[in-house]
Parts: sequence; C-alpha cells; structure tokens
Amino acid sequence: MILSIILALAINGYIIMHSCLDATESSKASAGVVDVIASIINAFKADAINASNYDSLSTFVRKAFGHFGLFMVSGLLTSLALYLSLSPHSWCKHYMNVMFSLVFGLFMGMITEIIQLAVPGRSGEITDVLIDFSGYLLGTLIIGLILFLVIRKIRKSERA
Repeated sequence: MILSIILALAINGYIIMHSCLDATESSKASAGVVDVIASIINAFKADAINASNYDSLSTFVRKAFGHFGLFMVSGLLTSLALYLSLSPHSWCKHYMNVMFSLVFGLFMGMITEIIQLAVPGRSGEITDVLIDFSGYLLGTLIIGLILFLVIRKIRKSERA
C-alpha cells in the first residue's frame, strides 16, 4: 500500500512539476523523446520524419506521451493507491475508488493547464484537459477491470 501511494505521489508530482516549466525547458524535455521516436521511424523508412513534418511528430508525441500517457500512468497508480487505502469493509469501496479517482484526474488535468497559464511561453488548453482526462480515465478503467477480475476469481474460489 505504501509503495502504491509513493508511486502515485511521484507521478503526480512529476506532472505538476513539468507543467511549471517554461516553454524552452518543456521543449527540451520532450525533444529527446521526439528524436528517439523519429530515429526509430526513420530506421524503418528512411527520411519518413524530416524537417517538414518534425513539428507534427513533436506535437503528436507531446499530446500522446506527455498528456495521454503520463495521465494514464497517473490513473493506474492513483486508482490503485486509492483502492488499497480505502477501508476493506466499505460496501461502496469500488464505486468510491472510481469516483474519487476520476474527480482527482479531472482536477489534475485542470490544475496543470491553469498552472501553464501563468508560465512564460505556455498556454492552458481545454483540449489538453480532455486528453489528460482521457488518459487518466483509461488508467482507472484498466485498474478497475483488473481488480474486478481478481476479486471475481477470489470470490469464485471461496465458494468452491
């Protein structure tokens, strides 16, 4: 339980910290990832990523990995931490976990975009909140499905 809480705090702290970076620092942070992906793509098809489409790839990587991907990991870890932290005797543990987790995910998406409104060279966008929340929702649903299947299996074995 403690490890899941620490991991959830770490990923959410990283997301907030990254939203505080100015445009130059944020670009540097994502440029390395974009360069690696461009190299991999170009290894399969030479010159597929070049100067004319590098910016499009950069935008895609920033949205897919920086927004959707990080928030999906946040959803996974935060949902797991909440599930393990709630009382095991709570009759609505599963529903509360999903509800708290989704509210937290929406809050995180909104707060990171609000922070960016005050950071030089950055902007807060509603579409980014939607991308963030979509990733978070997927992470929460994955944990919910895994927990559902595990609990179902345990209950079946207890009845047998």
